[in-house]
Amino acid sequence: GCHTTVISRGSSKKENCLKELGAHAFLDSTSSEDMAAAANSFDFILDTVSAHHDLSSYISLLRLDGKIILVGGVVEPMQFGNFSLITGRKSIGGSLIGGIKETQEMLDFCGRNDITCDIEMISANQINEAYERVLKSDVKYRFVIDCATI
Repeated sequence: GCHTTVISRGSSKKENCLKELGAHAFLDSTSSEDMAAAANSFDFILDTVSAHHDLSSYISLLRLDGKIILVGGVVEPMQFGNFSLITGRKSIGGSLIGGIKETQEMLDFCGRNDITCDIEMISANQINEAYERVLKSDVKYRFVIDCATI
């Protein structure tokens, strides 16, 4: 396999990413020192962020011929400097989630390999509280609403 690095805002997920999820390294995107040290070191970045963020800081992490693929939808137009793309022969691409066939293949793969997701289950009466926590970035991974509580 590949050498995997989790890039996250802050370090609250660091231990879990390295020990539980099996990442080889962790990069705190809020640390200018860490981001500068990681500049020009990535071949590929899978950007799953679904909120507005500074794409230029991630592009600077790519080495020559590096690629960043966006899979998190952002409504607002994203801005970035194109000079670093041109001089570094870097590429930006995007992908939607696959159709039924691809989704089934992914679920089958996860089932065969005991891959699960980390979630926080909430009841329907906790939706407002969960929303407030999302606004505060106080969510470890994802909220899932228990439909039995609706």
